[in-house]
Amino acid sequence: MRCATKAIVGVIIIFVVCELPCARAAVLPKTAKLVPPETLLLVDVEDFSRLKAQFEKTNLYKLYKDPAMAAFVENFKAKWREKVRELDNKILEAIVDAEVLPQGRVAMALVLDEPGKEADEPLVLFISQWGETIDKIKEAVGKMAQKVIEDGAHRRTEDYRGVDIITLIKELPPVQVPDYSSYTPEQQGAPPMKTVYRQPTKTSYCFIDDCLIGSMNLETLKFVIAHIKGAGSATLADDTDYAAVIATVGPYHDIDVYVNIKQVIKMAVAEDTTGGAQSTMANLGLDNVAAAGCSIGLARGAGSSCRGKASLRINGAKKGICKMLEVESAVLKAPRFVSESAYSVAFLNLNVKKAYKELHDILYKFDPMSAAGMYAPLLPPGPDGQPGLQLKTDVIDHLGSQIVFARGTTQPTSAAGAPAPPESLFALAVLNRRALEKSLSTLHSKLIARNNPDAVRELLGHTIYLIDLSGMLPGFLPGERIPMQAPAGPAVPQMPTFAFTITDTHLIFGTESSVERAIRTLSSTEAASVGSAKWFADARLTIPSVVGMAHLENNAASSEIFWQMIKETGKSKASSAAMGPGAGWMFPQGGLDSFSFELLPDFDVVRKYFGSSILYGISRGDGFFFEFNYLNPTSTD
Repeated sequence: MRCATKAIVGVIIIFVVCELPCARAAVLPKTAKLVPPETLLLVDVEDFSRLKAQFEKTNLYKLYKDPAMAAFVENFKAKWREKVRELDNKILEAIVDAEVLPQGRVAMALVLDEPGKEADEPLVLFISQWGETIDKIKEAVGKMAQKVIEDGAHRRTEDYRGVDIITLIKELPPVQVPDYSSYTPEQQGAPPMKTVYRQPTKTSYCFIDDCLIGSMNLETLKFVIAHIKGAGSATLADDTDYAAVIATVGPYHDIDVYVNIKQVIKMAVAEDTTGGAQSTMANLGLDNVAAAGCSIGLARGAGSSCRGKASLRINGAKKGICKMLEVESAVLKAPRFVSESAYSVAFLNLNVKKAYKELHDILYKFDPMSAAGMYAPLLPPGPDGQPGLQLKTDVIDHLGSQIVFARGTTQPTSAAGAPAPPESLFALAVLNRRALEKSLSTLHSKLIARNNPDAVRELLGHTIYLIDLSGMLPGFLPGERIPMQAPAGPAVPQMPTFAFTITDTHLIFGTESSVERAIRTLSSTEAASVGSAKWFADARLTIPSVVGMAHLENNAASSEIFWQMIKETGKSKASSAAMGPGAGWMFPQGGLDSFSFELLPDFDVVRKYFGSSILYGISRGDGFFFEFNYLNPTSTD
């Protein structure tokens, strides 16, 4: 996911930095007909020129071109060009300087280093078409190759089927590593060191017409060349799982992503000489999961900026985790208690009792004692003859098959510009309210809030049970300091009070304020629920009436929160600290400091570009199917 996100962000950056007309490239066989059947991952753009043209129809492109964004965009372009020059990558320099863009195929694959071998380290293969700008790319590649040679590598050239292949070989010095072959934990001191001689790195590339093709493995490159020249051996396109997945996720194929899961599993099992990997896959029920694929179409269909389909293909009956997560299709209906302030609502139709049993069966295969614990009493029988309480019979058996997760905010942005923190609500359908409330009331009074009568209160005919987690997490207690926090550091966050309640239809869990709001929304004839919100109603119309799971989001509301956060972050000049150590996952390496977020306009200026989004999924006989759609606001269609 992380790699795919970075790749998509990279494509967008190329679009943003380079605004060029793209000429047509020569016809090339489908990428799947050029790569081996053992290919683990394939990211394929059939026509980069068409992709760019479609991108320019999206609301994201319109946002980028809005005059209000000019200061932010131009600042980013200048910083990015400077970073590219610091990398000393001649190909990137040529692209970012707006000299060239791909004009046909752009594809990246991870391929086993020896096609046909059961398992080995996957290596990268790339294929790119440049049309009439191929000479500029040849010049840039030549400069890069010369620099690598000057840094100590050497070049080898060979002719294969009339194509000159250049391989750059760089020797790697030996390294000292600990030698554990004869070392035992009882020995004192560090283990002895041994010298490991590393294989040289090899990168091979060639040009065929307007194509630049490269790989970290020479044989893989030769495989591609041979099939461009008409070889007839098996390729990924001949794999029945690949063909089935790609057919399922059509018809829009601006970007295709395929993961050869069965080959990944095969590789993991072959590398494990203990047999543990094979038994683990079987116990988890993953040994018949074959493949996953996704297609993305930009500006395809009225009112859509981006849409796509995804498929997880399973050969045979679902087992283990896949069986546990098998959703049941049902009519999508928003519960009355979800307030109209919610900007994100997710539904999962999962039979909790069946899922619990399947989880037990999976765990039993690994550890029968732990599995038995799933049926052990949560509370023992009382001395006065009161029965004990068991999770399965007293809680799980009273739950239904709908899970709801909602997120929203009712507070406006503060005067300082900081967005109000969102609140979340989690709910499970109930089959027997009376029995479930009896069980959870007992569990709450005897285990969660023992000897605390103030942890229960009534509201509009519903009982609210409070859960104070501060006692369980000492770092959040008032007056205590997070370990290693400097005296001048930020104030310790206050742990909110959580709560739950049981209605006739659902068990609801969240912060105390969100649970209270759910009860008031449910009990009032005046309070509006999310089902009456225009954004929800419009998004709901784009989803089939019967689905296994669904997620609907008001992107205008959720994006405003994120927009305000990064804008304030930019003003504070503390991007990485404010956004956390994981902030860089959304951006290419070293790219976070290229964004001067304080230059962003107020969100109200660009709100018109943000609509809503939907995702739904169903369980099928051959696996799972999903579809997503980023919808334009009505005013911009």
